[in-house]
Amino acid sequence: MSNNYPKYDQYAKYEKGKKLSLYERFGMFFQNSKRIIKIANKPGRKDYFLVFKICAIGILVLGALSYVIQLIWTLINALLGIR
Repeated sequence: MSNNYPKYDQYAKYEKGKKLSLYERFGMFFQNSKRIIKIANKPGRKDYFLVFKICAIGILVLGALSYVIQLIWTLINALLGIR
């Protein structure tokens, strides 16, 4: 555990000076990941819909922008007689 929070050393599952094996480190990683996912606030339906709307608007803006650029490029090529 960290030196900044000595009171949390009692909750550590492994000894402080002990070098952990790869298996133990993976195990700790998955335990900590599971704990974080369990504690984390999960977005609701409203949040998912908001993210969907933002992504859809972004895709539409990028599509429109690329269409306008392609249109301008085609007009410039037609005026200059390229292709």
